[in-house]
Amino acid sequence: MKKFFLVLMMVLLALSPLFAGGSSEVSEEERAAMIAKADEGLDEETLAFLDGKDFTGQTLVVGVWGGVIEDILREYVIPPLEARGATIELLLGGTGDRFSKIYMEKDNPTMDICYLNMYECQMSMRDGITEEPSAKIPAYDDLYPWAQIASYGVSVMGLGIAYNPDYFDAPPNWNDLWKPEYKGKIAFPNYPGSEGDAFLAIAARVAGTDEHDMDKGFEKLRELCPVPLVYTNLDELFMLMDKGDIVAAPVISGYAWTYIDRGMNIAFSWPTDIGCVKTMDTMTIVKNNKHPELSDAWAQLAICPRTQKAYAERIYFGPTNSEVVLEGEVADRVVYGERVDQLVDLDWMYIIENRADWTHRYNQDILEYDGN
Repeated sequence: MKKFFLVLMMVLLALSPLFAGGSSEVSEEERAAMIAKADEGLDEETLAFLDGKDFTGQTLVVGVWGGVIEDILREYVIPPLEARGATIELLLGGTGDRFSKIYMEKDNPTMDICYLNMYECQMSMRDGITEEPSAKIPAYDDLYPWAQIASYGVSVMGLGIAYNPDYFDAPPNWNDLWKPEYKGKIAFPNYPGSEGDAFLAIAARVAGTDEHDMDKGFEKLRELCPVPLVYTNLDELFMLMDKGDIVAAPVISGYAWTYIDRGMNIAFSWPTDIGCVKTMDTMTIVKNNKHPELSDAWAQLAICPRTQKAYAERIYFGPTNSEVVLEGEVADRVVYGERVDQLVDLDWMYIIENRADWTHRYNQDILEYDGN
């Protein structure tokens, strides 16, 4: 009986590759073909950096947003790494969750790559959680200088004004939102948050100062009250704007164009009186990660021209790589060319240091104010 079971086990082991769909072994010719297909459209710099690399047996853990951003990564960044033997695990969700995770796991990180916004990356690098960006990633030198700060910038947008064109004779500037006829019809971003922080700083600049004098910012913002909507959902915001219940709101450029393409009665303005506030998504390499070479390869693919162009064409997020060439409608809709130098930089570290106090004041002085 024991002999029977031993023979049966040997037969099952011999047949197991057939039940699994064939052998998991990949020949050199098959691997080369997989790599060639995955690498189509990559620039010479990236191809040279990836040449000869083998990531077999390595699993890279990447914390990032979902949606179209996930789609872009799965189409343009992941295939060249998988073709070289890597396994990629995406941790999808909001920035706050992964930001907290890399801090909790500082001494023994399970995440290799962490996508953050432009102020969180400054905090994580300052605190020794993420690596300082450097030219060990070849495409680093191709990034605009402002996309090299504390991270590898992956896409840039501008916080401008989405508006219903029926209520404006021309694309509005920030100052126009304070005209009496729009009182109580300007939607506010959620606070705290990058858009809410930026709008508060814009209000201070409309008042003739900046984010370092937020007394003036709060006073100016109160003039727009009562607040008809604090938006956390873009579908709701643009539905109300399309109907005219809300006439304008500060919105990140890429988001607005997506809804304009759906045929809604919405337009987007790049204000010229103060300018659009720079917002940027960034990619960081977690310090002491378990797969440094694979992490570096991810970083190169994330900021190379092929991936950057996909961000611009798919969701109107501007390129941070100066080598990217855009044309036509895409070039007109994203932060690109001369528009790069027209963005407004804020003192984000100062904003973050004061955010707790400002949040209490915002809730009391703005959201609870009826405008009288």
